Amino acid sequence: MNNLILTDIASNLRAEDYALIVFTLTCAVTDAWRKKIYNWATLPAFIAGVTLASLSGGWKGLGFSLLGAVAGFIILYFFWAAGGMGAGDVKFLMAVGAIKGPLFVFKSALCGIFVAGIVTVIWMLVRGVFFKSLKNVMIPFYTSFVSGFRISPMPQTKSPALPFGFYLAVGIMGYWLYEALL
Repeated sequence: MNNLILTDIASNLRAEDYALIVFTLTCAVTDAWRKKIYNWATLPAFIAGVTLASLSGGWKGLGFSLLGAVAGFIILYFFWAAGGMGAGDVKFLMAVGAIKGPLFVFKSALCGIFVAGIVTVIWMLVRGVFFKSLKNVMIPFYTSFVSGFRISPMPQTKSPALPFGFYLAVGIMGYWLYEALL
């Protein structure tokens, strides 16, 4: 039975699915290992996404791909601007948007953010820093809201950064697999 499911998924893969799988797994490994998502991975993936969309859908495909990249940027922009993550995470999500489009990047980013949130809360509870960290995260959002949405940096902490891109990749691949099984 399981072999039949895998065969069915593999027979329906398109070029953008292969690009997404290779790119997402590459970013997951580099972020987990080096805590960095490299431009040598994000730029070719972005170009591949735009190219594949243009080849399959012409100008409409190009617009769809660029709209996906913009959606990926917007989803993580405020977190990056507040200092809550690196630019590689934003470029990672932009490339995913260029490969699969705006709706996919939105839904898969929600899955990735959910995975990262659960892991982070568990990690903070185990280390006993949950409430202090919550305060450090809420201050920039509150000050941004009352100051007319000027971005204020997050307070510096001594806690090690968790590899957000890795957890984002887990959510992206989980959503992709869910979508492939439908």
